[in-house]
Amino acid sequence: MAPSRDAAPSAYQEVFVNELRARREASGLSRNKLAAALGCTPQWIAKVETFEKPPSEGLADDLDTYFQMGGAFRRMWEKHVEARKHGLIPNGFRPLAEAEPEASHISIYEPLLLTGLLQTEEYARFVLGAGMRTDQVEELVAIRMERQAILRRADPPWMFVLIREAVIRDLRWEFRTDQCKRLLEVMDHPKIALQVIPTDAAVFQPCGFQLLGFKQAPDVAYVDGVGRHGQVLTNPRDVQELAILFNVIRTAALSGAESENLIRTIMEST
Repeated sequence: MAPSRDAAPSAYQEVFVNELRARREASGLSRNKLAAALGCTPQWIAKVETFEKPPSEGLADDLDTYFQMGGAFRRMWEKHVEARKHGLIPNGFRPLAEAEPEASHISIYEPLLLTGLLQTEEYARFVLGAGMRTDQVEELVAIRMERQAILRRADPPWMFVLIREAVIRDLRWEFRTDQCKRLLEVMDHPKIALQVIPTDAAVFQPCGFQLLGFKQAPDVAYVDGVGRHGQVLTNPRDVQELAILFNVIRTAALSGAESENLIRTIMEST
């Protein structure tokens, strides 16, 4: 049986593999000999050359050293990684992911899930794992964790988060404690305001959405969609309507202190 080809090799991966094969054959090296020189297995070289496995950072560096390529293999690998990430992010969500690092303030309403910016790795892995290959899940988790870097910057954006109580109560016991601790930690951040919408609140907006404001660009909004088909809204009237809706929902939320107490109660009941 022929080896299975990587589901989505990027153009940079194609170039990487073609250059690897061309350099190896021009040097008169079998896969066994090249593997011995690099300190890996010939099976690994074969899987990379047949697109069964993507190249790794270590392989790129080793090939650069062995063939004296001046970092060419590493640059191809880096371009492949970026292209791979770009391909994994749904088209509808991609503009939001690209806009987040430039935002000066972000408002988030989440009725079903915790926002990706506040998820732990375990929770993100659980959420992203439905119907996905293991290798893709790990890549998506890494992308989600990278998104959270904006909160660790010297000048992070202001963030206002509204979460329904049921979302926290429905956390699986395996990661409930760590995820609640994560929420409590971010509540200590001077530029993050997190409030819980109690179960009995008269809030019936079933769709999550986000508002992003910028210092030198018009505000935009992102609305969740079924099957990862979210949508970015740029029409000022649409964005304003969602901003008003966010403030209306916020009037039904618990205060910061009350929200903190509720999260602690849920965490300690695990």
